Amino acid sequence: MRRRSGYRALVVVLALLVAGCGARPAAPPDGCGAEVPGLERRTAELPGVRLHHAVGGRGPVIVLVHGFPETWRVWAPVGFRLLDRFTVVLPDLRGIGCSSVPTGGYDTRTRAADLGALLDRIAPGRRVVAVGHDLGGMVAYAWARDRRDQVRGLVVTGAGVPGAGLAELAPPHVARFAADPDGVADEARGREREWLAAFTASQAFATSGALDDAVAAYDRPGRLRTALAQYAALPRDAAVQRAERSDPLTIPVTALEGGAPGTASATLPWVAARVRTVVVPGTGHYLQVERPEAVAAAIAGAAGG
Repeated sequence: MRRRSGYRALVVVLALLVAGCGARPAAPPDGCGAEVPGLERRTAELPGVRLHHAVGGRGPVIVLVHGFPETWRVWAPVGFRLLDRFTVVLPDLRGIGCSSVPTGGYDTRTRAADLGALLDRIAPGRRVVAVGHDLGGMVAYAWARDRRDQVRGLVVTGAGVPGAGLAELAPPHVARFAADPDGVADEARGREREWLAAFTASQAFATSGALDDAVAAYDRPGRLRTALAQYAALPRDAAVQRAERSDPLTIPVTALEGGAPGTASATLPWVAARVRTVVVPGTGHYLQVERPEAVAAAIAGAAGG
């Protein structure tokens, strides 16, 4: 037993060294993002969609859900740091990265159902902590709401809840992307790297390799247009969730904010009874690549580890 424990510790230490020094293996040609020590990439055939995901570690389950313009790989610096205490799952949402591209189903409810089906497949009967960034935070919230049997805790960062004040608090691009996703996609066509770099406007996002991963994922034909369908669905998401505010979540919910309290801490109390706010100083929107150690510690605390 001691020899096996030592081996697991060595794997995690090596993974942390890779993450900390910024050395990243070359991205494979399939556009799924670089391999991550300690994580195994898989695909799951689910009703109506094939989800690419990475999984590793051992212990209670944490699911790290990316936003836009991200892939599973944006959570790798945080996932590295949780492998010794938790089973970590990093999915590509439908239409993103190396998941399949169905013609519809880009509302938060359907994408949340995808995650529920994925966890039913790979961790049947286990309750999870759902962590979501940006649009992934909206998906994580919908998942917690619809699968109360499956989600035992929720962490939302860089996002608000549609139907609970998001429209008033969201940055201007949210309304613009929702109103004209095709026009936005046409604007970026042929210059995806330039467009994504300007949109993210984050040195940490670029130097961490997340920008390279985003370009590989979103510059393929039709992929950016598909991703923007998530924004087009937000008004419908808001209408559905506005009607459900009378039945708040009772699980522990954390608003994990970069630099100062923001949209998550402003909207989550409308839909959840037990919300606490954790601020990661010295960060902005992309806190998971800006201060992954602090973000991992906050998530571990929310997950009870």
